[in-house]
Amino acid sequence: MESIFDTKSDELLHSLKTAIINESLGEDIALQEKLEDAFLKMELMNYALNETMIIAVTNKAGQILYINDRFTQISGYEREELLGKTHKVVNSKVHPPSFFKEMWTMILSGETWTGEICNQRKNGELYWVKTYILPVKINEKESYFLSIRTDITSEKEKEKLLQAAIVSSFDTVVNQVNNLVFKVEQDAYGSFGLSLLSGKIASTYLSKRGLEPISPTSQSLMENNLFSLTPIDTYLPKDISKRLLENLKNVYTGKEVSYKEWLDDKCIHITLSPLEQNGKVIGALGFGNDITELESARKALAELAYYDHLTNTFNTAALERDVLQKVIAEKPFSFIYIDLDRFKNINDSLGHVTGDTLLQKVTDRLKKMLLKTGSLYRIGGDEFVILIDEVSPEESSLHYAKLLIQEVEQPFLVDKMEVYISCSIGISHFPSHGTSHHDLHRAADIALNVTKESGKRNAILFDHRHKVAFVNKVLLESDIRMGLENKEFYLVFQPKVKLETESIDGYEALIRWNKKGKEIISPNEFIPFAEETGLIIPIGRYVLREACRQAAQWLQEEVQFHTISVNISPAELEQNDFLQNVQSILEETRLPAHYLELEVTENVLMKNMERLTGVLLELKAQGVKIAMDDFGSGFSNFRYLSDLPIHTLKIDRLFMNRILEKRDEVIVSSIIRIGHSLGLEVVAEGVEDVEVIDFLKMHNCHTVQGYYYSKPLLAQDVPTFTIEEKKDC
Repeated sequence: MESIFDTKSDELLHSLKTAIINESLGEDIALQEKLEDAFLKMELMNYALNETMIIAVTNKAGQILYINDRFTQISGYEREELLGKTHKVVNSKVHPPSFFKEMWTMILSGETWTGEICNQRKNGELYWVKTYILPVKINEKESYFLSIRTDITSEKEKEKLLQAAIVSSFDTVVNQVNNLVFKVEQDAYGSFGLSLLSGKIASTYLSKRGLEPISPTSQSLMENNLFSLTPIDTYLPKDISKRLLENLKNVYTGKEVSYKEWLDDKCIHITLSPLEQNGKVIGALGFGNDITELESARKALAELAYYDHLTNTFNTAALERDVLQKVIAEKPFSFIYIDLDRFKNINDSLGHVTGDTLLQKVTDRLKKMLLKTGSLYRIGGDEFVILIDEVSPEESSLHYAKLLIQEVEQPFLVDKMEVYISCSIGISHFPSHGTSHHDLHRAADIALNVTKESGKRNAILFDHRHKVAFVNKVLLESDIRMGLENKEFYLVFQPKVKLETESIDGYEALIRWNKKGKEIISPNEFIPFAEETGLIIPIGRYVLREACRQAAQWLQEEVQFHTISVNISPAELEQNDFLQNVQSILEETRLPAHYLELEVTENVLMKNMERLTGVLLELKAQGVKIAMDDFGSGFSNFRYLSDLPIHTLKIDRLFMNRILEKRDEVIVSSIIRIGHSLGLEVVAEGVEDVEVIDFLKMHNCHTVQGYYYSKPLLAQDVPTFTIEEKKDC
């Protein structure tokens, strides 16, 4: 795929505009005109950048990925001669290798590098550029470097002229300088002072303070008249004087130093060069250039990194920055983590354009709800954070969050259609729940998860007990994964008994967990969590494979049974390779398909009838039987029974206890009768009492399973199991 870095910016804008018009706007002339206006502004901005700034993008290897037109104009190279190469192409050899080594060390650490670089044109001429290099981190592994340069060749030439003229005719040259020039020396006592402070920048700055520039004559400079030095803090504020003195320490080691300084509303780039005599540094010559416009452009570009452009709010980077500032200030605040419920459904059903519009409207509504001290951040597709300073008990963060929920639940008008959405909220407080962005975000996230698990549409304040529960879940997930790897799971088999003959009809495979060989864990303790985390997929495949393998072994041992039943979770049915997986396991274990019965709950079938009907029909075509499990616990829609390729109807165990209480007898008898009329095998689950057995016999229920005949058996006990043996126990 062609990179955008290989495309000219004007070509990219044209392609993007054409694509949007063709794909999205159609015949909407008004929107096309707005788009034309937006792209005109972008083209003007692009033109302004090309005319004023030299821009390039490189990767970590130093390869040039993108350059603007101004880069090719000033360097004399064609775009094709630079892309894919490093900046060594324009290296003038003016700077030592250590110069570039220090530069790369700084930007690779994530810091912005600022300095002046002398480059060489294709024709051999030298030119100077004032350079900012900004690291742009895409993810943990990938980052780029954006360099913004301005041509300062003429300024450098003026500096050279000035340096050459200082000795000969300083008094003539200094008054022609358009920027800032100054000279710092030491007196006989080692104190620093100014012997020169001139240029238009200096004149403007000093005149506001009733001071005159220091403009010594060339004769005084040549005579090295040290007694005319003026203390630095006479002309400059203490903070500026302090920074100058700190940088002079490096200058007196023979190094040239560059740094930024603000003089009122002017940002000045200052270069300090050592003045040497007989191999000894005797002072420093300083030059300053006004880079206010460049600094403003750099700040504007940097500020873009803190905004979410879809919703015009702060983003994650801004959130991390602001949390750090609040933590340093040590003022209590609340971290309110908001997640929109079912937003994915809206995106999928109404489209991403509608979804984006809804996000913008939600953002506008949240902004109106902000307290005076609150800030809003969008940190994910449908996730927001609000930071608010500590509020009074009457306006607690929890109360405020519930007001947010009420406001979000009001209808939104999107494309002349009312759209409803709700949200869930988790809250953490500084400093009680953490003292860093990571800790506060994690605490609020845990509280948000608790909110979702308890039904959504609510706000919950983090409690340290939530963290314990969260950690337990993390440990449980790890234990399940290790259990699968270490073969700690095993199957037991509950007999299904034909009532008329009291003979074995088949077995239902049930999973058990011998956790670390120390305790047996009930499925009720780990199956719901496995369904929540997706671990039910590998668990389900294990159960299906092991049940089929065991059934095939029993057939070889001539154990009498008709079916081996396996429960299938909703998540397994949603897998695209489910049918293929069933078929491959049957082939692998060599179990004839008609011995396998897959149990699916009625709730699952009713929720995705159209798709699952096709899946079930294919399974039936292979010979696999389908049982509707827990019938009566959910929709209980009898009409669907005739539409689905079902072989067995299993009555939910809940009804068995109600038979003893003389309740729901009519319902159970009706289910049995309808099952018979549809030609279905009817199985009653959870049968434990002889009274229930008598009732089921009276209504001709085909098959039962439950503790009345047997508890679930270990695989090795199945071949020797007999009904009489269990009834006598």
